[in-house]
Amino acid sequence: MAECDVLSEIEVLQSIYLDELRVTRRDDGGLEVSLVLYPSTAQDSVSQFVRLTLTLTLDLQYPISAPSISIHNPRGLSDDKLSSVQKSLETEAESCLGSPVLYQLIEKAKEILTESNIPHGNCVICLHGFKEGEVFTKTSCYHYFHSHCLGRYISHSETELREREKELQEDKTRDGTKDDLSVVCPVCREALSYDVNQLLCAPPPSLPKLEETVIGAAFRRKWSKLQKLLERQKANGGIIDPDEESNRFLIHVNTAPSDAENIIQNVETSPSQLLPPPPLVFTNDNAS
Repeated sequence: MAECDVLSEIEVLQSIYLDELRVTRRDDGGLEVSLVLYPSTAQDSVSQFVRLTLTLTLDLQYPISAPSISIHNPRGLSDDKLSSVQKSLETEAESCLGSPVLYQLIEKAKEILTESNIPHGNCVICLHGFKEGEVFTKTSCYHYFHSHCLGRYISHSETELREREKELQEDKTRDGTKDDLSVVCPVCREALSYDVNQLLCAPPPSLPKLEETVIGAAFRRKWSKLQKLLERQKANGGIIDPDEESNRFLIHVNTAPSDAENIIQNVETSPSQLLPPPPLVFTNDNAS
């Protein structure tokens, strides 16, 4: 397949995906085609819970050789699902050697995203997964949180930001430049847009109840043994007290000197110590 045929295939893709498609020429003469893909939800972006960036690298032998497939910046997809997507696309590419396959690969990836359009993983605020019927929020950076959890996080962050702003106003050493203080995503630190009242009105997630831990006799014996070992190490100096160590070489400049120190100081600065010793007098017992 001549290069003009490859370029024609690229032009067809650009007419379909418009500005979403990015094409770059590599140093070795090959092409790199990349596109951010979302599930097919009839332009309802609110219902798009997963995404990925698909990159197809074409060498000079394409389509006789299959394009190299890589996935970047996935959101809402587990590692197992990403591995499955990669394997499925590679199988599709190998089965179409000698024929244009870029459009098939892109649409295949979109089809898998549409089938997997549910958030995967845990809410990083409460550290629990999403259950059916629970209300969750997708941020503009494609991270997912229980709505109530995100509302509590934002409320706490706003309080801290107000305190920080007050500290900056009271700081007389500042040159008057303003810091950009905004609530950011707890995962990627991108600034958030939100309605905190609406988030807090959402029902909190149903967290699992912690089972009471039964402490057995074996654990008690082990605990007692470790406590005795700890006391022995303390007695032998094997345990370092951080507070004591931090004050070990601390010099207190405001502490009044003790009486012994005053005596030593007086002796060292006594005028008698500064006078030269009296001259020696020699006598001659034979002179008379």
